Amino acid sequence: MTNRSRDLLNSFGKLLQNRAFLMAVGRQAGMGGHGNGGPGSGRRGQGKLLKVLAQSPNGLTNAEIAEILDIRPSSVSATINRLVAAGFVERIPSTTDKRAVIVRLSAQGQRLFAQYDERIDATADDLFGGLTPDEQAQLEQLLTKLAHQLSDLDWGDYMGHMPGWPHPGMGRHPHF
Repeated sequence: MTNRSRDLLNSFGKLLQNRAFLMAVGRQAGMGGHGNGGPGSGRRGQGKLLKVLAQSPNGLTNAEIAEILDIRPSSVSATINRLVAAGFVERIPSTTDKRAVIVRLSAQGQRLFAQYDERIDATADDLFGGLTPDEQAQLEQLLTKLAHQLSDLDWGDYMGHMPGWPHPGMGRHPHF
C-alpha cells in the first residue's frame, strides 16, 4: 500500500504545482483569493464579511458580524466603512431597535456576488465537467474523508523533524 499512497501523494503534488488550479481554488469565497475583483479581492476580511452578508439577505448588526467572524467590533466597523465607501454594503436603521444599525449588501454588492457565483460555477464546471455525476460524488466523498483524516494528523511529525532535515522555513530541503 505504500507505493499506492506515494503515487497519490505525487498526484496531489502535481495538482498543487498547477498554478491555474491553485488560483481557481483560491478564488472561492472565504478562501482568501485575490483574483479578478471577486469578493475575496482586496483586504483579507472584506471578502469574508461580504460572504456573510450575502448569506444574510436581511442584514446583520455589527455585533452579529463580529460574533460570526470572530473579530473585534472595531475591525468590523473599519471594514464596513471601507465597503460602504466602495458601494458594496449599506447601513440602514433597524426597524425594531432604534439603537441598532443593520448592515446588508447594496444592490452593487448583490450584483458583485451574483457575478462571482457565476464565475465560480463556470470554473467548477470546467474543472470537474469531465467527470460523470457518480465520479463527482465519489471524489467529493473521498476528499471529505481525506480532509477528516488530515485534521487528525499531528503535522509536526511531517514538518522538519527528520534527522538531517532543516527546520521548516530554514534553508533548502535535502534532495533524495
